[in-house]
Formats: sequence, C-alpha cells, structure tokens
Amino acid sequence: MNQEQFKQSWGQLEGHLKKHWEKLTNEDFALINGDLQRFNGIVEQRYGAINGDVSKGVDRWYAKWAGWYEGYEEAKSES
Repeated sequence: MNQEQFKQSWGQLEGHLKKHWEKLTNEDFALINGDLQRFNGIVEQRYGAINGDVSKGVDRWYAKWAGWYEGYEEAKSES
C-alpha cells in the first residue's frame, strides 16, 4: 500500500487499525489522519514494531479490503 492508497482508504482503515493496534490513542489517530509514514512511526514508537512488519500488516488488510487478497502472500514473497 502506498501513501495515496492509505489516504484514500483512511475512513475504512481507521476503524480496523483501532481494533488491531489497541495501544494507539485517539490523539495518535488524529495525528496520523491518513499519513502512512506518520502511522508507521507512531506504531513503531508504541509497539517497537519494525516498519516493514507494520507495512506488511497494512498491505494485507488493504489486499483483503480491495478484494484481491487471494495469492497476495505468494506475490509478496516473490518480490
């Protein structure tokens, strides 16, 4: 998922992220406001997660949401 996709999907994505990343506060989400780099940085601060792991999780959600999840893991492992 790139920045443009993240920003365009923010309305739907925010609810999912609130469930998955429970340590993020409402203030964090207000700061993120559709900015993928800011999201990655805040998640890394709260969880100590590696940026690539965070991005991979967001990519997986987006693939499911967009309806092209089937085969996603295989395609990512080949790149």
